[in-house]
Amino acid sequence: MFVTVAICTFNRAESLRRTLASLTAMRVGGDLAWELVVVNNNSTDHTDAVIAECRERLPLRREFEPLQGHSNARNRAIAAARGEYIVWTDDDVIVGAGWLAAYAEAFRHWPDAVVFGGRIKPRYEPPVVRWVAESERVLGGPFAIRDFGDEVQPLSVAESRIPYGANFAVRMAEQRAFRYDPNLGLAPNRRRYDDEVDVITRLLASGAKGYWVPRAIVEHCIGRERQSIRYIAAFNEGWGETCAFRDANATAQSLFWFGIPSRIWPRLFVWGLLYRVCRYVSPAPFWVKCLQAYSYNKGKYHYWIRRRAESAKAFAGR
Repeated sequence: MFVTVAICTFNRAESLRRTLASLTAMRVGGDLAWELVVVNNNSTDHTDAVIAECRERLPLRREFEPLQGHSNARNRAIAAARGEYIVWTDDDVIVGAGWLAAYAEAFRHWPDAVVFGGRIKPRYEPPVVRWVAESERVLGGPFAIRDFGDEVQPLSVAESRIPYGANFAVRMAEQRAFRYDPNLGLAPNRRRYDDEVDVITRLLASGAKGYWVPRAIVEHCIGRERQSIRYIAAFNEGWGETCAFRDANATAQSLFWFGIPSRIWPRLFVWGLLYRVCRYVSPAPFWVKCLQAYSYNKGKYHYWIRRRAESAKAFAGR
């Protein structure tokens, strides 16, 4: 069996160094051949130097994608990959020693399956901010925490049992047929997500089988800059923008007030008020949940503001 591990990276040279170090420490059986494809998505830091340092210790190939955007980088990795499966992870994780071996075992055990996903555990930079530690159970999205338990089980869209981008795998034949949407994923001047969720959802909807692989474990490194209200708010604004973009056609048929879907206004007001009040009087998990709901609707609001401005500009240019 030959497997491709793929990482897309942008301006995280030192974080990437840590991830590559964890890949050198993996335990890989002699019956598994693998390659590592690292896509430099037009970084301006010393990413290439870090990649070059690791070439003698890893079966590594560097690819370059000049068009910035996570989906563009993913699609470049697909074009370069030679494996029978492609295993995706990120430049801010530490992979477990048995991570790739667990996936290889799953590929052999379920040869008819197409999609696989594994655990993502948080690894906090100390000292951990107190309200973050208290609120971990409601921060699964911003910190990409994913854990469906110790038992193997089928992936399911209906039950929201879908892996996250830092730890999943796809059989290559299907991955080449199901590419990543350039309108989704992080990109310059745009904060959208769900590029991998979109692909996994489409694969499962097509009838493909998928499995949760509990022993395929990575740790997601949560630096101090992410243990902040600003980061949590920004993430959820991006999530709101993502959902607004994906639901735009259906939403366009609804009632609008001042160019914004009418249902967004009361949600902005209520969640914003709750957050501002509860920030000082409620337990952290509750006010963090309020912050996320407020920021999510704020992201939807900003999406429709920008869309209205773009439409006005296009109309004026006729």
